[in-house]
Parts: sequence; C-alpha cells; structure tokens
Amino acid sequence: MKTLLIIWTCLCTGLCMAQAPKSDGTHVTVHAGENALETLLTEEQKQSVTHLTVTGTLLDADYTFLRDRLYGQLDTLNLRAANIDTLPDIRTEDIWVSSPNKIHLILPLNIEHIGVNFLSQFSGYNIEVTGNFPTFGASFSTPPYSYGIKVLLSEDNFSYKTKISKTPDRVPETYYSSIYSLDEETLYYMNIDDGGEYTIKEGTKVIHGTAFRNLILTMSKLILPASLDSIGDYAFEHTLCLMPVGYVNKPYPTLGHWEPGIICEAIEPPKLGKDVFKESVLMFSYLYVHEACIERYKQADGWNSAIEVRAIEKMGDYPHSVLPLKKGEENISVTTTPDSYELTFGQKPLYMEMYNTNGVLLTKHPIESSSLSIDRNRLVTPCTIVCVHFTNGTTETVKLIP
Repeated sequence: MKTLLIIWTCLCTGLCMAQAPKSDGTHVTVHAGENALETLLTEEQKQSVTHLTVTGTLLDADYTFLRDRLYGQLDTLNLRAANIDTLPDIRTEDIWVSSPNKIHLILPLNIEHIGVNFLSQFSGYNIEVTGNFPTFGASFSTPPYSYGIKVLLSEDNFSYKTKISKTPDRVPETYYSSIYSLDEETLYYMNIDDGGEYTIKEGTKVIHGTAFRNLILTMSKLILPASLDSIGDYAFEHTLCLMPVGYVNKPYPTLGHWEPGIICEAIEPPKLGKDVFKESVLMFSYLYVHEACIERYKQADGWNSAIEVRAIEKMGDYPHSVLPLKKGEENISVTTTPDSYELTFGQKPLYMEMYNTNGVLLTKHPIESSSLSIDRNRLVTPCTIVCVHFTNGTTETVKLIP
C-alpha cells in the first residue's frame, strides 16, 4: 500500500508539473486546451509576460483573453508547436477592445488560414512562417503603413525561399524581400517598405492568393512581369494606397521625380481568381500595359476596373509631379500627411460633400477658406469620395483613402 501511495504521489506531482506553466516572469510557456489559458497563468505572469509560448491548442475563450488582457503587452506570441490550423475570425467591433501592440507572431507548423480581422488586432506585426504559407482572411482595419508589417520565413523553413531586391533610385540604398516558391515561379508575399519601385521578378507565373491582401502600399510603381500567367483568389482585395496610384500632388524628394503606376508587362491579361481586385488600389489607379494590348485589358474582367488603361510606351508623356485623377481637375491640390489630407483650392470653394463608394452622403458643410484639412480618421474604407462645389458653378472630386 505504501509503495502504491508513493507511485500515486509521484504521478500526481509529475502531472501537475507538466501542466504548470514554465516561466522566468517575462517568458512563459503553457500547454493549453483542457483548461482556460487565463487559469494557467498566475496573476504575476499576467502582469509581466512579454513572450508567450503556447503548445496544445487554444479555446475560443483563450483568444478573447489574449485580446482583452495580453496583446497590449506581448512582444512575441509563439504558436509554433501549437496544434492549430486556423486562427479564428475576429468581429470588427472587437478589434480595438484592448490597446494594440506590435507583435512577433510565430505561426503554427500546421497553419492553413489566418481568419478575418485576426491581424487587425495588432498595430503592426512580424509574422514568422514555420510551415506552409497560410492564406489570409479579409481585414477591415489595417495598420497605417505596410512597412510596419513583415512576413518572414523561420530559419528551418526550407519549403520556400526569400529573394532580396534593391529598390531603384533610392538614396541611401534600400532593399526589400519577397517570398517565392523554390522554383521561383510563385510569389507568396512581398514585404513593402516606404516608396519606390517594386518589381515581381521575371519568371514568376503565379501570384499566390492573398499575396498583397489587406496591405496599404506606399510604393510609386508595382511592376508585374511578362511571364505572369495568373493571380490567385483575393490577392489584392482591400489593398490600398496612401494616395491613389496615378494621383499625386508632388514628388517625394528621395525619388527625384514621381511617375506612379501599376505596370503589367504581360501581353495577355493574366487569369484572375475570385475577387482579386475587390475594393483595391486598382479601382483608383492607372494601369499601364503595352500599347498593342490596351483593348485586351479594357475588355478583361477585373483588369478593366482601373480608372484608365494606358500605354507603357507613353508613360513619359505624363507629368512627373502632378497626375490628376481625371483630366481638367486642376482646382484641388492634395498633400498627404500621416494623419490627414491637406486640400488647397485654386477657385473659391462653396461647400463640400463626402460620400462612401455606395453613393451614401456622409457629411455636407460649407468651406470658408482656400484650404482645409481632413483627418484620416474621418474617412471610410475603401475610400471616401470628396466633392467640392465652387462658386463658379463647377464641381470637382477626389478619392481619399483612410
């Protein structure tokens, strides 16, 4: 009996040790799934943890606890060994429940999909892909700049390769990274920094579904190669620009001049999956293709959502510093800041109306000066249409992106 009691005591002690979180205060490891994550951490750990490693799985309540209590303080959430194939959808109204934080998110080895709005819980993030490259759900609230977002491969992930490219005409020299398949025929993700020209390399045949999904781009040119054959589902959905590509008030000093555009070198319009350009930057941009192919792109579903299809061969014929959204719009000058748009008027303004993309009137008020500032927080996604009525009877429109 005494021997059995000793064995039973050892088993219970071992079980408790296995379930107890390992911790040095800031670095905590827990095995989740059977008990709520909130009960696995001590009150001291809830206050001090900055690096949380989770094995096992996570309950629905655990994601709420993370959002409400821990995301605001975590530097790293390590799910590499967790038994999770899908990170859940998050309701839009729950996104900013807690103070968001930039986080290093290490994905599970068997991840397949990151749910709607999941990444919107963070003010910025680095994602470390340890296994297969996941798909991304839609996001209705994104960090303000794409250079706050990085998607990287773990050191032992040999299923893909990272290509480093130099950004042309930048001083000092800058570089950006892209994740490709091993045969370099599929682009999975491009890490966009600030401004400049970004090129999907020649030889790429496929842009992976969701490759640019939800990003806010700060580039002046995105060049799609002649080899491109297809673009996957949702690849550019909700992909926006700080200013619509093709509508720029003044050049960036680091670029020397500004000649923005989405350029597709392919002779035949690449095949598109589902909702590739839904509510995306292409709807507010010029598309440049070879002159002989213009009519093909104008007739191709998806590609014809661009404001205008223009010839690559004639790009130099357009002004470098000012590219109006429509010809004749010369009475509204727009300057972008991180928090607002500054509008200056060439004619005396009378009043302004703001609409969403469904044509619903949001606000209407008089303008009593030759300039005004519009807070970006007042704008709605995917863009707000601003109509300015002038005393000379004319009306001009600009599209502003949050």
